[in-house]
Amino acid sequence: MLLVIDLANGIINSLIYALLGIVMAVFAAKVIDWITPGNLFRQLTDEKNVPLAIFSGLMVLGICIIIAAAIVG
Repeated sequence: MLLVIDLANGIINSLIYALLGIVMAVFAAKVIDWITPGNLFRQLTDEKNVPLAIFSGLMVLGICIIIAAAIVG
């Protein structure tokens, strides 16, 4: 019975941390959109700005790595 309770606690904690990480990553993406000049979404969709897409994707990925390290550590 103790094993089932530990498993349930682990699953719940994992879901909470996953949700927290997703919320923080979305917030970080919005901050990146705010600090860049112009409309980032329009640049990516309408004007097909590939270098900007690569840069913003790498920036969000870096922030996600930092968030994951903060949650684990």
